[in-house]
Amino acid sequence: MNGGDQAAFPPWLQGRLGELVRLVGSGQTPPGLLVTGPKGVGKGVLIRAFLQRMACTEGAEGLFGCGRCNGCRSFLGGTHPEILQVTPEVPGKEILIDSIRAVIEFLSLSHGGPARMVFIEPAEVMNLNAANALLKTLEEPPGGAMLLLAAAQPARLPATIRSRCRLLSVPVPERAVVESWLRPLEHDALSADEALAACLDRPLEARALLDDEAAQAAWRSDRAALDTLLRSQSPFPVVQRFLECGLASLIPRLQRLLVSAHHYLVQGEADAFGRLFGTDLLRPFAARLGMRGTALLYQDSLQWQRELQAPLNPNLRCEDIVLRFWRHPMSS
Repeated sequence: MNGGDQAAFPPWLQGRLGELVRLVGSGQTPPGLLVTGPKGVGKGVLIRAFLQRMACTEGAEGLFGCGRCNGCRSFLGGTHPEILQVTPEVPGKEILIDSIRAVIEFLSLSHGGPARMVFIEPAEVMNLNAANALLKTLEEPPGGAMLLLAAAQPARLPATIRSRCRLLSVPVPERAVVESWLRPLEHDALSADEALAACLDRPLEARALLDDEAAQAAWRSDRAALDTLLRSQSPFPVVQRFLECGLASLIPRLQRLLVSAHHYLVQGEADAFGRLFGTDLLRPFAARLGMRGTALLYQDSLQWQRELQAPLNPNLRCEDIVLRFWRHPMSS
């Protein structure tokens, strides 16, 4: 995040950023740092702000990089010689051992700054061979090396890696803080509350939605499809609506609707996502599915999500998803 974007930096991350900057300033930099927290809470934003601060040659007294110096510009351009960022070669896939071999080679080079830093995100998608290769580096880290790992599901990492990293947790921020941060971006077409609900209470994604017309169009399409599912007595109009959506965004929102239906059955009131569609629609939908139906369909939805990358016929895929809502036994 460059110096001009400091006002957009999530306020709930500032304390954590200060911790990291002070840690480096104390000379007690750990060879491994594991940053954990739910998806969308800002782990990557935090680490990138820290890395830019470390790259900056002008902002020695503040929390943020200046955004103007050669260090900031090379970091923002992805060309800083002492910072390496590692992500899956294909989004949603594993991080393979070749990527970790590149990390090991990178860390073996001499460095001119205080540390040579590597950022791995999401760390939990490293496959077993990659994790084992990284473990050896954590056990015997090169001098001046710092590995930063971000993980929404740290339990998927080997316990040996977790035990060799210093832990920094980023909790879910208070909703009032998030809403205050989002409110300057809301407009007539989309409120901060709706953006948060649409993005499954993930603040960073909600901010991106408020600022992106294409994402807003996708949300309107998804919302119309879910509204049709709630209203329709027949699967056929629902299939047509689903075909108009991108399943990568629709399926998580469909899962969230099932959670909302379950919540209504248990609590007798709609949650934030359910209120987007109204109790008059949510109540009969939840009653028709029942506790067992919502549970079975939610399990099905996890499989639909796993199959998103599979080369399946879109029409057949949408038909199968929608027909499950009429096929499952409906009982509480």
